[in-house]
Amino acid sequence: MLTLTEAETEKLADAIKSTLYERFKDAFVFDPIVIRTKTDYYGDDYLHIYIIYEGDRANLDSKWTLGLIGRIEPTLDELGIPGVPSKSFVPKFEWKEMPAGVM
Repeated sequence: MLTLTEAETEKLADAIKSTLYERFKDAFVFDPIVIRTKTDYYGDDYLHIYIIYEGDRANLDSKWTLGLIGRIEPTLDELGIPGVPSKSFVPKFEWKEMPAGVM
C-alpha cells in the first residue's frame, strides 16, 4: 500500500503550495492541500491531491495547472512516489460541503 508519513505529506503539500503561489501570487489562497491515497479499478494505489482554493476560478490558468504535476516531479521523485498523482482544484465553499466519503 502506498503510504506517506506526516512529514512526507507536509513536504509534498509545501512544494505544491510554493509552486502555485509562485505562479498565482496573491490572486488565490490555496489552503488546505489535502493528499489522499486512493485505489484504482485494478487495485493499484495512487495519490490524489485536492487543492482547495479561494479566488476567481476564471483566473485559474488551466493551461498552466495541467502541468502542475510535472512541476512538482522533483519532489515526487525525492519522496519515492510511484506513478503520477491525480489532482482536483476544489473551491473552498464546495470543499466545506463535500461528504467525508467522497474524498
